Amino acid sequence: MKILLAVSGGIDSMYMAEKAPELFPGASFAVAHCNFGLRGEESDGDEAFVRDWCSRKGFECIVKRFPTAEYAAEKGISIEMSARELRYAWFDSLCDERGFDRVAIAHNANDNAETLILNLLRGTGTRGMRGMGDHGRIVRPLLETSREQIEAWMLEHGLTWREDSSNASVGYKRNRIRHEVFPAFAQINPSFLKTIASGMKHFAQVDDIADEYFRSVVPEVVDHPGEGDAILLKPLKKLSHWQYVLFRLLEGYGLDEATFDSLVDLLESGRQIAGKTFEAPAWKIVASSDRLLPLPREAASPKGTLTINSPGTYSFMGRNIRIDIYPRPEGMPLKRPSGELVADGSLLHLPLLLRPWEAGDRIRPLGLKGSKKLSDLFVDLKWTLPQKGNAIVAVAPDAPEGHVAALLCERIDDAFRVTDSTKTILEISFT
Repeated sequence: MKILLAVSGGIDSMYMAEKAPELFPGASFAVAHCNFGLRGEESDGDEAFVRDWCSRKGFECIVKRFPTAEYAAEKGISIEMSARELRYAWFDSLCDERGFDRVAIAHNANDNAETLILNLLRGTGTRGMRGMGDHGRIVRPLLETSREQIEAWMLEHGLTWREDSSNASVGYKRNRIRHEVFPAFAQINPSFLKTIASGMKHFAQVDDIADEYFRSVVPEVVDHPGEGDAILLKPLKKLSHWQYVLFRLLEGYGLDEATFDSLVDLLESGRQIAGKTFEAPAWKIVASSDRLLPLPREAASPKGTLTINSPGTYSFMGRNIRIDIYPRPEGMPLKRPSGELVADGSLLHLPLLLRPWEAGDRIRPLGLKGSKKLSDLFVDLKWTLPQKGNAIVAVAPDAPEGHVAALLCERIDDAFRVTDSTKTILEISFT
């Protein structure tokens, strides 16, 4: 097994790196280090420290520098969220390109408990109460190890690490919980970390039951009217736990708690709901007499189309989409990083039409003889309602109605796949 160790240089990741052979017996390792460029010379010092450790230990060291602040400003998100999105996207691409089986993250028991508290404050529901865990390629081998245990072991063995000066600042929510809230918890219950960890296991079991119930009833209450997925009110209201189901269906649209509560109150009262609109920053939930329809705020109807006549970067439906055409490089891998598709440029060529997906759209996935509805493909991909609402498709100019060449940037139609005879590549990517 090939393990990619995410190593920042801090005490937790250095502990994980030092103990990697014990944590993952028989595995081979490489180290990934993210330099987010947020602390100037200190960030560069972290990078140099990790590079030096890898050189002494004989580990391959893979480093990437990120324009974190610029990305945060462009996306309108926090620095913390920006760093999270950038690093996990990079880890995923490294696994695809380099064949790593797992990415090991050094979150410990304290981090897990902090995440639970943050999720409670954000109002993430039962799923946020289960804390962190392994997910897909991501493994977290230190979740049952406390920060105190890590520090004691590192000191006992005379090992060094880098201190992140920002960890001392209570300007970050997580740091405030770490430095102000948890000491108070420790006075009330010295074993609070174990108590919280035990509680999270129970929360996870309850959430699994709730999720199984939710998935079983979704087909009864979700319709596909063409513009997007609609929530059918009559079958919804018949459910024993309809408020929970409604919360799960709408949680990706960004409604604040007060707006969601007003929607629930109106449905419970039996008063007229037709014509009401419940707004979030990027979405609005439009009510008719029998359904709720989520729509992007900028448009209550289909969002138009974009014709691509030449390579370049285009903005469409809130995404930056790049089109490149180039001779096929020798030995080019066909498995592409997340957010990127390649096609045979002689088969899928410009002009190319981009548009929102529509009910009835079909694609022929690679290796299948027949076509498949995009709505069914979304189920396979486990896409949420907002993801489906923002889905973009590429259509060849001479394609039959409803047959798409690609679902950006997840699937290419089999008719346009790259083969041994392909000489020209058409590449579509989100940037």
